[in-house]
Amino acid sequence: MNTHDQTPFDIDLDPWRPVFHVAPPAGLLNDPNGLVFWQGRHHAFFQWNPKGCTHENKSWGHRASADLVHWETMPIALEPTDWFDAQGCYSGSAVADGDDLVLIYTGNVRDAEGRRETRQCLARSRDGRIFEKLGPVLDGPLPGYTTHFRDPKVTRVGDGWCMVLGAQTEGLHGTVLLLASTDLTRWEAATPLLDAGEHGYMCECPDLFRLDGTDVLLVCEQRETKPGEGSGNVAGWIAGRLDPANGTFDHGAFRRLDHGRDFYAPQTWEAPDGRRLMLAWMGLPEQDDAPTVAAGWLHCLTLPRELRFVDGRLTQSPAAELEALRGPARRVRAPIVAGERDFPELAGETYELAVALDPRETSDLAFDLRVTGEEATTVEIDRAGSVVRLTSRDREGTTVALGAAPLDGPVDQLRIFVDRSSIEVFVGDGRIVLSARIYPSPGATGIRARSIGGAVVAGITFWPLGPRQTAE
Repeated sequence: MNTHDQTPFDIDLDPWRPVFHVAPPAGLLNDPNGLVFWQGRHHAFFQWNPKGCTHENKSWGHRASADLVHWETMPIALEPTDWFDAQGCYSGSAVADGDDLVLIYTGNVRDAEGRRETRQCLARSRDGRIFEKLGPVLDGPLPGYTTHFRDPKVTRVGDGWCMVLGAQTEGLHGTVLLLASTDLTRWEAATPLLDAGEHGYMCECPDLFRLDGTDVLLVCEQRETKPGEGSGNVAGWIAGRLDPANGTFDHGAFRRLDHGRDFYAPQTWEAPDGRRLMLAWMGLPEQDDAPTVAAGWLHCLTLPRELRFVDGRLTQSPAAELEALRGPARRVRAPIVAGERDFPELAGETYELAVALDPRETSDLAFDLRVTGEEATTVEIDRAGSVVRLTSRDREGTTVALGAAPLDGPVDQLRIFVDRSSIEVFVGDGRIVLSARIYPSPGATGIRARSIGGAVVAGITFWPLGPRQTAE
Protein backbone atom coordinates (compact mmCIF):
# COMPACT_ATOMS: atom_id res chain seq x y z
CA MET A 1 0.00 0.00 0.00
CA ASN A 2 1.17 3.56 -0.57
CA THR A 3 -0.18 7.01 0.14
CA HIS A 4 -1.45 7.38 -3.43
CA ASP A 5 -4.10 4.82 -2.43
CA GLN A 6 -5.39 7.05 0.38
CA THR A 7 -8.56 9.06 -0.13
CA PRO A 8 -7.51 12.71 -0.66
CA PHE A 9 -8.42 14.92 2.27
CA ASP A 10 -10.42 18.13 1.93
CA ILE A 11 -8.55 20.82 3.80
CA ASP A 12 -11.65 23.02 3.99
CA LEU A 13 -13.55 20.37 5.95
CA ASP A 14 -10.73 19.85 8.47
CA PRO A 15 -10.13 23.12 10.37
CA TRP A 16 -6.90 21.94 12.03
CA ARG A 17 -5.15 20.34 9.07
CA PRO A 18 -1.93 22.31 8.43
CA VAL A 19 -1.44 24.00 5.10
CA PHE A 20 2.38 24.09 4.83
CA HIS A 21 3.56 21.52 7.40
CA VAL A 22 4.09 17.84 6.55
CA ALA A 23 1.17 15.89 8.07
CA PRO A 24 -0.21 12.42 7.38
CA PRO A 25 -3.27 11.98 5.16
CA ALA A 26 -4.51 9.56 7.83
CA GLY A 27 -3.11 7.82 10.90
CA LEU A 28 -0.30 8.75 13.27
CA LEU A 29 2.95 10.48 12.29
CA ASN A 30 5.96 10.75 14.59
CA ASP A 31 9.78 10.81 14.22
CA PRO A 32 11.31 12.24 11.03
CA ASN A 33 13.78 9.76 9.52
CA GLY A 34 16.19 9.51 6.62
CA LEU A 35 16.54 13.23 5.95
CA VAL A 36 18.81 13.60 2.95
CA PHE A 37 19.36 15.64 -0.22
CA TRP A 38 19.63 13.12 -3.05
CA GLN A 39 19.47 13.50 -6.83
CA GLY A 40 18.23 17.07 -6.77
CA ARG A 41 15.56 16.76 -4.06
CA HIS A 42 15.20 16.83 -0.30
CA HIS A 43 13.81 13.53 1.01
CA ALA A 44 11.94 13.40 4.32
CA PHE A 45 10.93 10.01 5.65
CA PHE A 46 8.95 9.70 8.87
CA GLN A 47 7.47 7.17 11.26
CA TRP A 48 3.88 6.54 10.21
CA ASN A 49 1.02 4.27 11.16
CA PRO A 50 -1.30 4.59 8.13
CA LYS A 51 -3.89 2.32 9.75
CA GLY A 52 -4.74 4.29 12.87
CA CYS A 53 -3.83 6.97 15.41
CA THR A 54 -1.91 4.60 17.70
CA HIS A 55 1.78 3.72 18.11
CA GLU A 56 1.52 0.51 16.12
CA ASN A 57 2.31 -0.72 12.60
CA LYS A 58 5.25 1.68 12.30
CA SER A 59 6.12 2.18 8.65
CA TRP A 60 8.22 4.81 6.89
CA GLY A 61 6.19 7.48 5.10
CA HIS A 62 8.05 9.46 2.46
CA ARG A 63 7.86 12.97 0.97
CA ALA A 64 10.23 14.63 -1.50
CA SER A 65 10.74 18.27 -2.38
CA ALA A 66 12.96 20.35 -4.64
CA ASP A 67 12.33 23.56 -2.67
CA LEU A 68 11.36 22.64 0.95
CA VAL A 69 7.92 24.13 0.24
CA HIS A 70 6.08 21.78 -2.12
CA TRP A 71 6.28 18.17 -0.92
CA GLU A 72 5.39 15.26 -3.19
CA THR A 73 3.84 12.23 -1.55
CA MET A 74 5.90 9.14 -2.37
CA PRO A 75 5.12 5.44 -1.90
CA ILE A 76 5.64 4.04 1.59
CA ALA A 77 9.33 3.22 1.84
CA LEU A 78 9.28 0.54 4.57
CA GLU A 79 6.55 -1.60 6.11
CA PRO A 80 6.79 -4.10 9.02
CA THR A 81 6.44 -7.26 6.94
CA ASP A 82 9.56 -9.30 7.75
CA TRP A 83 10.78 -11.41 10.67
CA PHE A 84 13.36 -8.77 11.63
CA ASP A 85 10.92 -5.80 11.77
CA ALA A 86 7.52 -7.46 12.30
CA GLN A 87 6.50 -5.10 15.14
CA GLY A 88 7.77 -1.93 13.50
CA CYS A 89 10.25 -0.29 11.17
CA TYR A 90 11.60 2.14 13.74
CA SER A 91 13.61 5.31 13.21
CA GLY A 92 16.89 5.66 11.37
CA SER A 93 18.65 7.58 8.62
CA ALA A 94 19.48 7.66 4.92
CA VAL A 95 22.76 7.96 3.01
CA ALA A 96 23.81 8.08 -0.62
CA ASP A 97 26.02 5.10 -1.43
CA GLY A 98 27.23 5.35 -4.99
CA ASP A 99 24.11 5.76 -7.12
CA ASP A 100 21.87 4.18 -4.49
CA LEU A 101 19.86 5.62 -1.63
CA VAL A 102 20.30 3.45 1.46
CA LEU A 103 18.06 3.46 4.53
CA ILE A 104 19.42 2.35 7.92
CA TYR A 105 16.68 1.65 10.47
CA THR A 106 15.81 -0.26 13.62
CA GLY A 107 13.78 -3.41 13.17
CA ASN A 108 11.59 -4.04 16.22
CA VAL A 109 10.27 -7.50 17.16
CA ARG A 110 8.33 -8.67 20.21
CA ASP A 111 7.50 -12.24 21.12
CA ALA A 112 4.22 -13.49 22.58
CA GLU A 113 5.33 -12.47 26.11
CA GLY A 114 6.23 -8.94 24.94
CA ARG A 115 10.00 -9.46 25.09
CA ARG A 116 11.81 -7.09 22.71
CA GLU A 117 14.40 -7.78 20.04
CA THR A 118 16.04 -4.94 18.10
CA ARG A 119 18.31 -5.03 15.08
CA GLN A 120 19.77 -2.38 12.81
CA CYS A 121 18.72 -3.09 9.24
CA LEU A 122 19.41 -1.87 5.70
CA ALA A 123 17.24 -1.19 2.66
CA ARG A 124 18.47 -0.02 -0.73
CA SER A 125 16.89 1.81 -3.68
CA ARG A 126 18.00 2.74 -7.18
CA ASP A 127 15.17 5.21 -7.85
CA GLY A 128 14.41 6.63 -4.38
CA ARG A 129 10.86 5.26 -4.53
CA ILE A 130 10.98 1.48 -4.14
CA PHE A 131 13.29 0.03 -1.46
CA GLU A 132 14.59 -3.52 -1.21
CA LYS A 133 15.13 -4.71 2.35
CA LEU A 134 18.55 -6.29 2.90
CA GLY A 135 17.94 -7.40 6.48
CA PRO A 136 19.91 -6.92 9.73
CA VAL A 137 23.51 -5.72 9.83
CA LEU A 138 23.82 -5.28 13.61
CA ASP A 139 22.09 -7.53 16.11
CA GLY A 140 21.40 -6.68 19.73
CA PRO A 141 21.76 -6.56 22.58
CA LEU A 142 25.38 -5.48 22.59
CA PRO A 143 27.49 -6.55 25.60
CA GLY A 144 26.65 -4.35 28.58
CA TYR A 145 23.46 -2.95 27.05
CA THR A 146 19.76 -3.81 26.95
CA THR A 147 17.61 -4.41 23.89
CA HIS A 148 16.77 -0.69 23.92
CA PHE A 149 19.22 0.31 21.22
CA ARG A 150 17.76 2.11 18.24
CA ASP A 151 17.56 5.08 15.86
CA PRO A 152 20.86 4.77 13.92
CA LYS A 153 22.16 8.01 12.38
CA VAL A 154 24.85 7.24 9.80
CA THR A 155 27.17 9.72 8.08
CA ARG A 156 30.09 9.45 5.70
CA VAL A 157 33.52 9.99 7.32
CA GLY A 158 36.40 9.86 4.84
CA ASP A 159 36.26 6.52 3.04
CA GLY A 160 34.07 4.94 5.70
CA TRP A 161 30.98 5.49 7.81
CA CYS A 162 30.17 6.33 11.39
CA MET A 163 26.96 5.60 13.28
CA VAL A 164 25.55 7.08 16.46
CA LEU A 165 22.95 4.92 18.15
CA GLY A 166 20.62 5.49 21.10
CA ALA A 167 21.25 2.96 23.86
CA GLN A 168 20.52 1.90 27.44
CA THR A 169 23.07 0.27 29.74
CA GLU A 170 22.28 -2.84 31.76
CA GLY A 171 22.16 -0.45 34.72
CA LEU A 172 19.20 1.26 32.95
CA HIS A 173 21.01 4.48 32.10
CA GLY A 174 20.87 6.24 28.74
CA THR A 175 23.83 6.90 26.49
CA VAL A 176 24.81 7.24 22.82
CA LEU A 177 27.11 4.74 21.13
CA LEU A 178 29.59 5.50 18.35
CA LEU A 179 30.32 2.77 15.79
CA ALA A 180 32.34 2.62 12.58
CA SER A 181 32.12 0.70 9.30
CA THR A 182 33.84 0.55 5.94
CA ASP A 183 30.89 -0.95 4.04
CA LEU A 184 27.64 -0.23 5.98
CA THR A 185 27.31 -3.92 6.87
CA ARG A 186 30.07 -4.66 9.42
CA TRP A 187 30.04 -2.33 12.43
CA GLU A 188 32.75 -2.16 15.09
CA ALA A 189 33.92 -0.24 18.19
CA ALA A 190 30.71 0.50 20.10
CA THR A 191 32.02 3.35 22.27
CA PRO A 192 29.77 5.35 24.64
CA LEU A 193 29.89 9.12 24.06
CA LEU A 194 27.89 10.14 27.16
CA ASP A 195 28.43 9.22 30.81
CA ALA A 196 25.82 6.77 32.07
CA GLY A 197 23.64 8.11 34.84
CA GLU A 198 23.61 11.72 33.63
CA HIS A 199 21.14 11.50 30.76
CA GLY A 200 18.03 9.71 31.97
CA TYR A 201 17.11 6.08 31.60
CA MET A 202 17.30 6.09 27.78
CA CYS A 203 18.78 8.23 25.02
CA GLU A 204 17.17 8.05 21.59
CA CYS A 205 17.14 9.80 18.20
CA PRO A 206 20.82 10.86 18.27
CA ASP A 207 22.37 13.00 15.54
CA LEU A 208 26.03 14.01 15.44
CA PHE A 209 27.40 16.63 13.03
CA ARG A 210 30.01 19.36 12.75
CA LEU A 211 28.66 22.91 12.57
CA ASP A 212 30.64 26.16 12.38
CA GLY A 213 33.73 24.47 13.78
CA THR A 214 31.97 22.67 16.65
CA ASP A 215 30.78 19.08 17.00
CA VAL A 216 27.11 19.03 17.99
CA LEU A 217 25.15 16.06 19.30
CA LEU A 218 21.36 16.19 19.24
CA VAL A 219 19.75 13.66 21.54
CA CYS A 220 16.42 12.97 23.20
CA GLU A 221 16.63 12.08 26.87
CA GLN A 222 13.92 9.99 28.49
CA ARG A 223 13.70 10.72 32.21
CA GLU A 224 11.52 9.74 35.13
CA THR A 225 9.12 12.54 36.00
CA LYS A 226 7.02 13.56 38.94
CA PRO A 227 3.46 14.90 38.77
CA GLY A 228 3.41 18.52 37.62
CA GLU A 229 6.91 18.44 36.09
CA GLY A 230 5.81 18.13 32.48
CA SER A 231 7.10 15.59 29.98
CA GLY A 232 10.09 13.39 30.78
CA ASN A 233 10.90 13.24 27.05
CA VAL A 234 13.18 16.16 26.25
CA ALA A 235 15.09 16.95 23.04
CA GLY A 236 18.36 18.82 23.44
CA TRP A 237 21.84 19.54 22.16
CA ILE A 238 25.34 19.02 23.48
CA ALA A 239 28.38 20.79 22.01
CA GLY A 240 31.96 19.56 22.17
CA ARG A 241 34.86 18.03 20.31
CA LEU A 242 34.72 14.51 18.89
CA ASP A 243 37.85 12.37 18.61
CA PRO A 244 36.67 9.61 16.27
CA ALA A 245 39.97 7.75 16.43
CA ASN A 246 39.60 7.19 20.17
CA GLY A 247 35.81 7.29 20.27
CA THR A 248 35.65 10.15 22.78
CA PHE A 249 33.48 13.24 22.96
CA ASP A 250 34.72 16.07 25.18
CA HIS A 251 31.53 18.04 25.67
CA GLY A 252 29.53 20.57 27.64
CA ALA A 253 26.10 20.42 29.23
CA PHE A 254 22.81 19.20 27.77
CA ARG A 255 20.63 22.14 26.71
CA ARG A 256 17.02 22.10 25.64
CA LEU A 257 16.55 22.57 21.90
CA ASP A 258 12.96 23.85 21.84
CA HIS A 259 11.00 25.18 24.82
CA GLY A 260 7.51 24.49 23.48
CA ARG A 261 5.28 21.66 24.61
CA ASP A 262 5.23 19.82 21.29
CA PHE A 263 8.74 19.07 20.04
CA TYR A 264 10.71 15.81 19.85
CA ALA A 265 12.97 13.59 17.73
CA PRO A 266 14.84 16.32 15.78
CA GLN A 267 17.00 15.17 12.88
CA THR A 268 19.24 17.11 10.51
CA TRP A 269 20.68 16.92 7.04
CA GLU A 270 23.01 18.97 4.85
CA ALA A 271 21.62 21.10 2.04
CA PRO A 272 23.59 21.29 -1.22
CA ASP A 273 24.88 24.76 -0.25
CA GLY A 274 26.27 23.43 3.04
CA ARG A 275 23.52 24.63 5.39
CA ARG A 276 22.57 22.32 8.26
CA LEU A 277 18.77 21.88 8.14
CA MET A 278 16.52 20.27 10.74
CA LEU A 279 13.02 18.82 11.03
CA ALA A 280 11.38 17.54 14.20
CA TRP A 281 8.16 15.92 15.32
CA MET A 282 5.52 18.32 16.69
CA GLY A 283 4.45 15.89 19.36
CA LEU A 284 5.68 13.71 22.23
CA PRO A 285 5.74 9.93 22.80
CA GLU A 286 3.05 10.10 25.50
CA GLN A 287 0.63 12.13 23.37
CA ASP A 288 -1.90 9.76 21.87
CA ASP A 289 -4.95 11.97 21.59
CA ALA A 290 -5.85 15.34 20.14
CA PRO A 291 -8.94 16.81 18.50
CA THR A 292 -7.60 15.72 15.10
CA VAL A 293 -8.07 12.04 16.00
CA ALA A 294 -11.78 12.50 15.28
CA ALA A 295 -10.75 13.35 11.71
CA GLY A 296 -8.53 10.26 11.54
CA TRP A 297 -5.04 11.76 11.81
CA LEU A 298 -2.52 12.80 14.48
CA HIS A 299 0.62 14.98 14.60
CA CYS A 300 2.81 16.77 12.04
CA LEU A 301 6.41 17.82 11.51
CA THR A 302 7.91 21.23 12.26
CA LEU A 303 8.94 23.72 9.63
CA PRO A 304 12.41 23.05 8.17
CA ARG A 305 14.91 25.13 10.14
CA GLU A 306 18.50 26.19 9.55
CA LEU A 307 20.93 25.60 12.41
CA ARG A 308 23.97 27.71 13.22
CA PHE A 309 26.43 27.65 16.09
CA VAL A 310 27.06 31.23 17.20
CA ASP A 311 28.93 32.41 20.31
CA GLY A 312 28.60 29.05 22.04
CA ARG A 313 24.90 28.75 21.28
CA LEU A 314 22.93 26.63 18.79
CA THR A 315 20.46 28.88 16.97
CA GLN A 316 17.50 28.01 14.75
CA SER A 317 15.85 30.05 12.03
CA PRO A 318 13.15 29.19 9.49
CA ALA A 319 14.67 27.93 6.24
CA ALA A 320 14.99 30.80 3.75
CA GLU A 321 13.02 28.82 1.16
CA LEU A 322 9.86 29.34 3.23
CA GLU A 323 9.73 32.94 2.04
CA ALA A 324 8.25 31.53 -1.18
CA LEU A 325 5.06 30.87 0.81
CA ARG A 326 4.53 34.56 1.49
CA GLY A 327 1.65 36.50 0.03
CA PRO A 328 1.65 40.30 -0.18
CA ALA A 329 3.09 41.91 2.95
CA ARG A 330 0.91 44.03 5.20
CA ARG A 331 2.78 46.42 7.47
CA VAL A 332 1.92 48.38 10.57
CA ARG A 333 4.43 51.18 10.99
CA ALA A 334 5.88 52.01 14.41
CA PRO A 335 2.81 51.36 16.56
CA ILE A 336 3.26 52.44 20.18
CA VAL A 337 1.24 49.85 22.05
CA ALA A 338 -0.45 50.96 25.28
CA GLY A 339 -3.17 48.81 26.78
CA GLU A 340 -4.73 46.72 24.00
CA ARG A 341 -4.85 47.13 20.26
CA ASP A 342 -6.55 44.88 17.72
CA PHE A 343 -5.27 44.49 14.17
CA PRO A 344 -8.25 43.40 12.05
CA GLU A 345 -6.26 43.98 8.87
CA LEU A 346 -3.84 41.21 9.93
CA ALA A 347 -6.33 38.43 10.63
CA GLY A 348 -5.81 34.91 9.33
CA GLU A 349 -5.32 31.18 10.00
CA THR A 350 -1.97 30.71 8.22
CA TYR A 351 0.60 33.45 8.42
CA GLU A 352 4.06 34.67 9.37
CA LEU A 353 4.23 37.60 11.79
CA ALA A 354 7.47 39.58 12.24
CA VAL A 355 7.52 41.96 15.20
CA ALA A 356 10.36 44.47 15.62
CA LEU A 357 10.88 45.44 19.27
CA ASP A 358 12.89 48.13 21.01
CA PRO A 359 15.56 46.07 22.85
CA ARG A 360 15.99 48.87 25.40
CA GLU A 361 12.35 48.68 26.44
CA THR A 362 11.63 47.27 29.90
CA SER A 363 7.83 46.96 29.67
CA ASP A 364 6.07 43.62 29.23
CA LEU A 365 4.34 42.81 25.98
CA ALA A 366 1.96 40.10 24.74
CA PHE A 367 0.52 39.13 21.38
CA ASP A 368 -2.79 37.26 21.33
CA LEU A 369 -3.16 35.16 18.16
CA ARG A 370 -6.07 33.21 16.67
CA VAL A 371 -8.37 35.41 18.78
CA THR A 372 -12.13 35.12 19.02
CA GLY A 373 -13.83 36.40 22.15
CA GLU A 374 -11.92 35.06 25.16
CA GLU A 375 -10.10 32.43 23.12
CA ALA A 376 -6.47 33.06 22.11
CA THR A 377 -2.94 31.69 21.87
CA THR A 378 -0.56 34.15 23.55
CA VAL A 379 3.14 34.91 23.09
CA GLU A 380 4.28 36.96 26.11
CA ILE A 381 7.56 38.76 26.68
CA ASP A 382 7.76 39.09 30.47
CA ARG A 383 10.77 41.31 30.95
CA ALA A 384 10.18 41.70 34.68
CA GLY A 385 10.38 37.93 35.07
CA SER A 386 13.02 37.51 32.31
CA VAL A 387 10.95 34.87 30.54
CA VAL A 388 9.08 34.31 27.31
CA ARG A 389 5.86 32.32 27.59
CA LEU A 390 3.51 30.56 25.20
CA THR A 391 -0.03 29.86 26.47
CA SER A 392 -3.44 28.97 25.11
CA ARG A 393 -6.79 30.14 26.49
CA ASP A 394 -10.05 28.47 25.50
CA ARG A 395 -13.43 30.11 25.14
CA GLU A 396 -14.25 29.38 28.80
CA GLY A 397 -11.16 31.30 29.88
CA THR A 398 -9.09 28.26 30.95
CA THR A 399 -5.37 28.84 30.30
CA VAL A 400 -2.94 26.04 29.39
CA ALA A 401 0.86 26.45 29.40
CA LEU A 402 2.42 25.58 26.02
CA GLY A 403 6.00 26.49 26.86
CA ALA A 404 8.35 28.93 28.59
CA ALA A 405 12.02 29.86 28.38
CA PRO A 406 14.32 32.21 30.32
CA LEU A 407 15.42 35.37 28.53
CA ASP A 408 19.19 35.80 28.57
CA GLY A 409 19.35 39.28 27.08
CA PRO A 410 17.40 41.98 25.25
CA VAL A 411 14.84 40.92 22.66
CA ASP A 412 14.70 42.88 19.41
CA GLN A 413 12.40 40.73 17.30
CA LEU A 414 9.88 37.92 17.17
CA ARG A 415 9.09 35.72 14.18
CA ILE A 416 5.90 33.74 14.58
CA PHE A 417 4.52 31.12 12.19
CA VAL A 418 0.90 30.05 12.56
CA ASP A 419 -0.47 27.17 10.48
CA ARG A 420 -3.99 26.42 11.65
CA SER A 421 -3.16 23.96 14.45
CA SER A 422 0.52 24.82 14.96
CA ILE A 423 2.56 27.74 16.20
CA GLU A 424 6.35 28.19 16.08
CA VAL A 425 7.92 31.20 17.79
CA PHE A 426 11.51 32.32 17.07
CA VAL A 427 12.85 34.83 19.60
CA GLY A 428 15.64 37.23 18.67
CA ASP A 429 18.20 35.50 16.47
CA GLY A 430 16.62 32.09 17.07
CA ARG A 431 18.46 31.34 20.30
CA ILE A 432 15.03 30.62 21.83
CA VAL A 433 12.30 28.69 20.01
CA LEU A 434 8.90 27.49 21.22
CA SER A 435 6.75 25.07 19.20
CA ALA A 436 3.26 23.83 20.04
CA ARG A 437 0.05 22.46 18.57
CA ILE A 438 -3.09 24.56 19.08
CA TYR A 439 -6.74 23.83 18.34
CA PRO A 440 -8.66 27.10 18.00
CA SER A 441 -12.32 27.33 17.11
CA PRO A 442 -13.21 27.96 13.45
CA GLY A 443 -13.24 31.69 12.89
CA ALA A 444 -10.53 32.39 15.49
CA THR A 445 -8.38 34.58 13.24
CA GLY A 446 -7.76 37.82 15.13
CA ILE A 447 -4.50 39.37 16.33
CA ARG A 448 -4.23 41.62 19.39
CA ALA A 449 -1.29 43.32 21.12
CA ARG A 450 -1.29 44.02 24.87
CA SER A 451 1.25 45.85 26.98
CA ILE A 452 1.97 46.81 30.55
CA GLY A 453 3.68 50.19 30.83
CA GLY A 454 3.42 51.14 27.16
CA ALA A 455 5.98 48.86 25.45
CA VAL A 456 7.23 50.22 22.15
CA VAL A 457 6.84 48.09 19.03
CA ALA A 458 8.95 49.45 16.15
CA GLY A 459 6.90 47.74 13.48
CA ILE A 460 4.85 44.69 12.49
CA THR A 461 4.94 42.82 9.18
CA PHE A 462 2.31 40.21 8.34
CA TRP A 463 2.44 37.76 5.44
CA PRO A 464 -0.40 35.35 4.65
CA LEU A 465 1.17 31.97 3.89
CA GLY A 466 0.16 29.35 1.33
CA PRO A 467 -0.40 27.64 -1.01
CA ARG A 468 -2.73 24.94 0.24
CA GLN A 469 -1.39 21.48 -0.29
CA THR A 470 -3.27 18.21 -0.49
CA ALA A 471 -2.27 14.56 -0.47
CA GLU A 472 -2.15 12.96 -3.88
